Amino acid sequence: MNCDDARVLMHGHLDGELDLADDLEVQRHIEECPRCASEYATLRAMRTRLKDEAFRFDAPPALKEKIRRAIPASATSRSNGYPSRRGAWVQRAVRFAVPMAIGAMLALIIAPRTMAPALNQHLANEVVASHVRSLMATHLMDVASTDQHTVKPWFNGKLDFSPPVTDFAKDGFPLVGGRLDYIEGRPVAALIYQHGKHVINVFMWPTAGETTSAERIETEHGYNVEQMTVAGMNCWVVSDLNPVELDKFAGLIRAKG
Repeated sequence: MNCDDARVLMHGHLDGELDLADDLEVQRHIEECPRCASEYATLRAMRTRLKDEAFRFDAPPALKEKIRRAIPASATSRSNGYPSRRGAWVQRAVRFAVPMAIGAMLALIIAPRTMAPALNQHLANEVVASHVRSLMATHLMDVASTDQHTVKPWFNGKLDFSPPVTDFAKDGFPLVGGRLDYIEGRPVAALIYQHGKHVINVFMWPTAGETTSAERIETEHGYNVEQMTVAGMNCWVVSDLNPVELDKFAGLIRAKG
């Protein structure tokens, strides 16, 4: 199976609508092709977001009333106790118009949120790649220290911003060092934490005015990634730590922000 075939069948695979043979072929291709795996992860994230209860929207009474008032009163007149043909048509139109208006409003609300996973997936891949690279090479840390007052000053003069650095040793997530890294075409700060035998990379750089949501992005590499905005910084946390523990750690960072 090639990439074009996989993209056609990807939605059916996600919704469980394929026969067993096609389903297995698509799954095998996704596992072997990083590009299609990334697209599949984006579709899966979008599907999850669309199921969020926060996207359910009940049209306010004022909106319904506004639509009804826009229809001429004569259009809904009744004849012999029954709706006129024109009135019946208008009533049907109202029934369709209200859901369509609601749908339009939902599109304005949902579109930016459902696009976010797709836009952020590239960054997530960069972050995970940098995390994996730091573990494979001997470049996990440029400065090795559990003292935040040593790690934070080390970045002075090396970056055009000062990342917030906190040690969470008392919570079971000790700071062990920091290094310079390169994400999204710019130098960034990478803070290194540890939890048991698990290494946690925290990448930080200025937000430049934009905001990022606190949202886990699943990647094809099997790592958990958490993104948030902390003290004016884009903050990306990545580790093979289980989601519950990573959420706990991310919560500590958010609390400090």
